[in-house]
Amino acid sequence: MSELIDLTLTLGGNRITAVPGLVSVEMEPLMTHESHARSNTKLTLATHFGTHVDAPYHFHPGGATVDDMPLERYMGPALLLDLRKLARRGAPISVANLQEAGGEEEALRDQIAVLFTGWTERESGGPRFYSAGPYLSNEGAGYLARCSVNAVAVDFPIDKLPPTSQSTIDDFPVHRLLLGENIPLIENLINLDRLVGHTFELWALPIKLQGGDGAAARAVARIL
Repeated sequence: MSELIDLTLTLGGNRITAVPGLVSVEMEPLMTHESHARSNTKLTLATHFGTHVDAPYHFHPGGATVDDMPLERYMGPALLLDLRKLARRGAPISVANLQEAGGEEEALRDQIAVLFTGWTERESGGPRFYSAGPYLSNEGAGYLARCSVNAVAVDFPIDKLPPTSQSTIDDFPVHRLLLGENIPLIENLINLDRLVGHTFELWALPIKLQGGDGAAARAVARIL
């Protein structure tokens, strides 16, 4: 059997930083073993918390919602771009960085591009996660779109965070560009170091949430 690598942050754990302005995860017991001889829990969860996927509707009013996106866009062969020696705190990741990490056009075509910086492993759960990390440049996003990637998966906030949670149409340009090309995003991955040097598939199937702009996902890599 092929080896499976779990790439997912644990909901309810202390390693997740909430997006500024959004709720995190709340679990409230509705039934307990003591009261009902079974357990049942109410879950309150933002759609963009922890390891999750983004659908085009997240930034485009006419875009596909998470329940309308073909499942094939969230799964399939993937290419790891190891950017650990190239990405810098607070600095954009350039086209040259992507190419130096192995992201040539033919290699990326029809792949899930997995951008590995190590940022989530170091900073997720802490106050600097959204404010101090690397981010993808607009040119880098355009390059990935031109390469016809199937999806883009990351372990860092892919856009530079705007100064307030009251964003405008000028904020989050990388999200807007990629989702506008119907390229879904898979965000907040861990354990990417275990994929270095391997050929693998990535599966990040989201909760089927009607009208959802995104949803939590269990992201797993299958080593080939």
